[in-house]
Amino acid sequence: MTNTDTTAFEHVDDVAEPAAPPVPEPRRRPKDPCGLVFVALSLLFGCAFALITPPLWGFDETTHFSRAYAVDHGRILPQLVPGSEVVYGGPIPETVAELSHFAANGFNNVPAFPEHGVAHPEAYAELLAQPLNAPLVDVGFVNTSSYSPVAYVPSALALRAVEVVDGSVGLALTLMRLADVLAFTGVVWLALRALRGLRFRWVVFVVALMPMTVFVAGMITADALTNALSLLFGALFVKAVLLAKRLSRWETALLFAAAILLPLAKPTYVLLVLLLPLVPGSRMAARRWAGIAATAAGVTGFGIWTALSARTSEGMHTMRPNEVIDPGLQVQYLLTHLTDVPGLLARTFAAQEQGIVTGFFGVFGSSFVLAPATAGLATLAAGALAFGITDRMRATRAQWITSAGVVLVSAAALFGTLYLEFSPVGQYQIEGVQGRYFLPLVVIAVAVLARVIPLRLEIPRARLLRGAEVAIVVLVFYALLSSAFKYEFLL
Repeated sequence: MTNTDTTAFEHVDDVAEPAAPPVPEPRRRPKDPCGLVFVALSLLFGCAFALITPPLWGFDETTHFSRAYAVDHGRILPQLVPGSEVVYGGPIPETVAELSHFAANGFNNVPAFPEHGVAHPEAYAELLAQPLNAPLVDVGFVNTSSYSPVAYVPSALALRAVEVVDGSVGLALTLMRLADVLAFTGVVWLALRALRGLRFRWVVFVVALMPMTVFVAGMITADALTNALSLLFGALFVKAVLLAKRLSRWETALLFAAAILLPLAKPTYVLLVLLLPLVPGSRMAARRWAGIAATAAGVTGFGIWTALSARTSEGMHTMRPNEVIDPGLQVQYLLTHLTDVPGLLARTFAAQEQGIVTGFFGVFGSSFVLAPATAGLATLAAGALAFGITDRMRATRAQWITSAGVVLVSAAALFGTLYLEFSPVGQYQIEGVQGRYFLPLVVIAVAVLARVIPLRLEIPRARLLRGAEVAIVVLVFYALLSSAFKYEFLL
């Protein structure tokens, strides 16, 4: 039997036990109000522009309405107007056609300031009160007949709802505009949600809330959803490639969906989709071949729809009846005057640079009311702050050079398309270029610049960073508020 010595255990109860390490409280994920602030401002000012703008005074809004009406009634493919061999269009309610003629006369004859831009508001009220379900009349809308139905889904759904309740023309136009606002806001919110925790979200925030972007979102137009899809694609591409962050399953699915839908919403931006294969498989919740397949699907959809709608370009000359508009002849002219191409670009820049830049920040509707100059300055200041605090870009040289090349070629394609399909043969400059056409390219372009220019604002404290973010919100809010005020004041 073993004799155990218990001396060592005497008074053990008097010895204090070492204190257990404190259990750290679970850290709450820092709140990121960027997305909610965006939703509030987008809905507020998108709806404001939708309600301020006189009926059918948006950019080509009558032809966009006509295309949405065709989509709503199952006329997906472009159709010739009966009795014409080149004019594509279709039937719309005669009440809308009557309003369209009245609106065109109004915005083509805007009274000089200080008279209000809308000369006969009471006449608009009478025309808007007419029923939407009215006898149909054939009209041409050759410039929008070539668009696929993708970009018109929100406005077509709103139009269908009005037809079901036998609503008025005014109700249809208002709900179609608001549907575009909701669609734009929802899609861009997804982009900002994907960028939570990344400072680059403020770049997307500023671009999405430029006065021009928000105004377009509040109109009946294919550009509302097109801009939203391009912002979504750009945000996710930048996150995966230039910021070297892994995409979740839902973010990967959104990236693929945007790559497929964007070329259908507006074929001009198909080249952006070619950036998708740059995303490494390790940064997607899918195999790399799935990204290549999504790219192929987007390009194939673009090719099929382009083939189906190719003949609509034959009717583009009807928009300028006194000019010769022929893409084939324009190509022949260019091939025989290659040495004049630099001069063509120089003349276009010299004659239109100011208008293009102004239109990038804000030119509102067919009344061509310019956004206040201070709104442009506020937008630039907000953009500079967003650029200054954004994350360090981690793209390889090949990745950012390829991205920059695609953006530049896409911009060149915009000029080329307008020269071939809108400018008269042999014209000394490219006509029809508008600053808002470049909005879908901005997010990726800024990210490339941030990779090339590594200069950043040094903000040592979180409170100072929050102050910079608040300043961005205030500047954006001022730009939108001053633009909406001036627009309402002049109309």
